[in-house]
Amino acid sequence: MAVINNQGYRRDLNLEETPDDGGAFDNLAGAGAASDIRLLQNNLRNTSRVGFNTISNNFFSFAFDRKIGISTLTSSQKDLANTVITITLTEPYEVKKGHLVELRNITGVSSAVSLNGQYSVQSVTPDLKVITLINSVIKYTNTSDFSSGVDFVLKPQDIFTFTDGDIVGLSTDITFTVGGSTTSLTKNNTYFVVNSNGVNEFKLSSTSGGSAIVIDGISPSSPDNFSFIRSDAVYQRELINYIEPEIQDSGEEGDDFRYLDESINDTFDNTITNIETSDFFASKKYRGDQDVTTNEQIKTEGNISLNDPVNNITGNGVDNSNAPGIYIGNTRAFSSDNNPWDKVGAALTTSSEEVSIGELVFLDGTVLNGSQDGSMIIEGIKNDITSVSGQSADSSLSGGNFTHKLPIKVQDENGDQEVYYLLLSNT
Repeated sequence: MAVINNQGYRRDLNLEETPDDGGAFDNLAGAGAASDIRLLQNNLRNTSRVGFNTISNNFFSFAFDRKIGISTLTSSQKDLANTVITITLTEPYEVKKGHLVELRNITGVSSAVSLNGQYSVQSVTPDLKVITLINSVIKYTNTSDFSSGVDFVLKPQDIFTFTDGDIVGLSTDITFTVGGSTTSLTKNNTYFVVNSNGVNEFKLSSTSGGSAIVIDGISPSSPDNFSFIRSDAVYQRELINYIEPEIQDSGEEGDDFRYLDESINDTFDNTITNIETSDFFASKKYRGDQDVTTNEQIKTEGNISLNDPVNNITGNGVDNSNAPGIYIGNTRAFSSDNNPWDKVGAALTTSSEEVSIGELVFLDGTVLNGSQDGSMIIEGIKNDITSVSGQSADSSLSGGNFTHKLPIKVQDENGDQEVYYLLLSNT
């Protein structure tokens, strides 16, 4: 029924006056409302897909290059400026428009060789087998297949979005086998993402929040070109998060609770930037939520303060793998009477590449100006040892024979204290 001029809408006709439902929504809710509602069409059926990459440390990982088999490779000049490269895959794979790929090992004439390099995927056929790339620098036409020896590589995605709790299915039944161990995942089952880093790896569980399915060291035997299919349904709880709450915590200027300082898109961009920045620095710093093992060199200046908030470094706790400590070689410093020092010639050495301490001077105790200020006197030891060369007061003493260390606090004229250790032997 066509709208009669100046008639408006009758409540009892349920918007039948407007043949275009989108126009009705825009009239009632404002321009653009129809486009927003269309985003929710078939909402519960919306999915996203990602092709299997590899298994690393019991994770489905997407952090590595993925070499994909190809059956044909041809090129043709699209126009005066662009060359179209057409690639047919041996088996379909979840490559999408915009993905970064690389061609390697193209040989032959110089123009063909120049096609080696990285590309952004321009198009993919619905059957996921034919991919086109554009080279805007080299003009080269070869309608014959020159795929022999060529590697077609899918580069890792910059960011991945499967997160804990996501509902995931598979494009086909999968069998993972190594030796006599076999694990099967089926197309008709529903799985749940667990232990995701929100970027490029996750595990799967048969139950929501349950334990991960063990796939450590197992590679898919048939097939290895399957896809993960995630449900992208949006429910009321997700929409409620976008509703601007009432202003709370009003107080000092600038301290009021604010919904968004910028647009939603700008907030997403800032959030992604913060996540990427945090991931970078988290890989460079010590963490309090997990053990940290590194073989990188650490250089320090000044004092090192060692804290042990959970008392792991006392008693038998020093043997725990997660006990904090400062190590000289394989020996945790100051936690036992182990001797990390060895005598080489007339000198004491350690496996540490660089060990430096402040200057410690033992003065002779000579009375100066009526006092012994500035001198150090050790009482209770009858025979002072003047060297550790093995030629001193006790020839049994050598760098490798020390079994104990005695902590000594040295205080300067300002009252500042520094702890030093004397190497001792009970012989």
